Amino acid sequence: MAITDASRFNFNIYLIGDKNFFNNDGEYIDALDEAFGAGLKAFQLRQKDVSIYDFIKIGEKIRGLIFKKYPDVKFFVNERADAAAVLSADGVHLNINAPPIKPVKEKFKSLKIFYSSHSIEDAVKAEENGADFITFSPVYKTKKQVFFHGADVLKKAVNAVKIPVFALGGINEFNIPEIKESGCRFIAVQSALLSLNRKDIGKEVKKMINILNKK
Repeated sequence: MAITDASRFNFNIYLIGDKNFFNNDGEYIDALDEAFGAGLKAFQLRQKDVSIYDFIKIGEKIRGLIFKKYPDVKFFVNERADAAAVLSADGVHLNINAPPIKPVKEKFKSLKIFYSSHSIEDAVKAEENGADFITFSPVYKTKKQVFFHGADVLKKAVNAVKIPVFALGGINEFNIPEIKESGCRFIAVQSALLSLNRKDIGKEVKKMINILNKK
């Protein structure tokens, strides 16, 4: 039976970052401030188009915001466990192109592990190797991906593992009810929040949380 009880940890929405939605770092930080202030509790630092130096610099700004105002927000770093350690992150998000889960857990014992799964087999293997959470994608069609699994396959993935499964890919407030019907209670988002005007980000976070938590 899959674990879908959000009381076991404090987040059910996982925001995947990208500063390219904004004109500068200041606007990016302000947007995250709105999201965290509205109740979003988990964030992934992801920025593949910058040097590791600039990656750490933007990470320090975000971590500073979290330390100062939102100590209950969980901070994850994409792929780089070494960067996660430098930034005092809560965890690292791994994928097929990153180091394997087991050696990362051995070397960085304090880090929680997210893993990107794209099939039921991926999900099962990630759990066997020690992942704490997984994203399962793409659930719906996105601008970058024509192929998608749909809610029926998501349901199979949720039932195949005991760790929390976060639905990713084309997620928005309108398809969250279908996601919940599949047995999934956790979502990962990016453009559904970051593409909005700053003043609307907090409103959308609250709306998504209310839909997810509604019985």
